[in-house]
Amino acid sequence: MPANPPVNSRLLWGGIMILFGVLFLFDNLNVLNFGEVMQNFWPLILVAIGVKIILSRKSATPPGEFQQADGAEVNFSSSPAFATDYLSENRFVGDIHLQINSKTFQGGTASNFIGDVNLDLSGIALAEGQRNLTVSGFIGDVNLIAPKNVPYAINASLALGDLVMFGRKEDGFGLNRTHKSAGFDTAITRLNIRVSFFIGDIKVF
Repeated sequence: MPANPPVNSRLLWGGIMILFGVLFLFDNLNVLNFGEVMQNFWPLILVAIGVKIILSRKSATPPGEFQQADGAEVNFSSSPAFATDYLSENRFVGDIHLQINSKTFQGGTASNFIGDVNLDLSGIALAEGQRNLTVSGFIGDVNLIAPKNVPYAINASLALGDLVMFGRKEDGFGLNRTHKSAGFDTAITRLNIRVSFFIGDIKVF
């Protein structure tokens, strides 16, 4: 009996089926012309599939870069550390591995179309006021270490994949979960984190 296909492979082909289903639905509702969309963008779909296949050959946890120990601890020993106050990382293809050490962090964005995002925010402190951080992408995994010393709220949404937030796991379609740290609602200086991917896994530690 053949073995079950890898999770990443199932997510990829499941996501493609969803994408085509949405396109057909929009075509039936006269929202867009499916034939025209395919004529203009089918090479991009092939590129996305090819890149994801290549990326899936990498180790899920590159040695010394982003490893999970004892089911909870995460190590960023080889990830570049930045004291940047405002994060602005936007890529089409490729992974983002960052450890932010700013003591006056002001939020920002980290986004890519295809690739993983690994962010360690455990050492940050905030500039005064409410700050916003957005992490987004189409296909890829997110590993996020939450801040340790500042009030924060994390909203994570995923169209298809696994969502693990502080050890609590959900999988399937249309996942959405919010977590608030102690004192967030009454804090004046705080961080709002929004994580949104279409296909992949989101893990918050």
